[in-house]
Amino acid sequence: DLDYTLERPVSTLAKQTWAEDRKAQREGSMAALTERYGVFYFYSSSCSACRTFSPVMRALSDTYGLEVLAVSMDGGPNEAFPNYVVDSGQYQRMGLQGGAVPALVLFDTQTRKPIPIVYVVMAADDVMQRIVFLTPIGPGVDSCLPARPIAALPPPASAPRGQPLPFSPS
Repeated sequence: DLDYTLERPVSTLAKQTWAEDRKAQREGSMAALTERYGVFYFYSSSCSACRTFSPVMRALSDTYGLEVLAVSMDGGPNEAFPNYVVDSGQYQRMGLQGGAVPALVLFDTQTRKPIPIVYVVMAADDVMQRIVFLTPIGPGVDSCLPARPIAALPPPASAPRGQPLPFSPS
């Protein structure tokens, strides 16, 4: 009852197993969340941090099927996202101010509400953890595992299963 090692192992092998299980559960949660959420990725082609962060976002998109809409703040291209759009007010409509990039906004296709994620370069694991934490699955063990099964989430009203999320750049 008071033995913390039952919840968080301390031996090397047990910690490794625990971390692998935790990562697999977080990845499962992330894959399930992509059915309801997408990401607006605001960048500038002249921003070195954006050039570093773009491949991270592309990897998350490719790995989990996370739909990412890259929005150029300066009209310039993005090697990782060749189908980018130029900002025509999306930045402000997402509730962002100041033009800081890179910026990520999680978009809930069910409620049609933006959820700012980050305004800085982060590792893929950190982005995943933030997305899981900011979604309504609720915190679980160590705030990264679902408190209830993902299947309990209602399906998105506007995107049937297997269909692309209805992102609108305008």
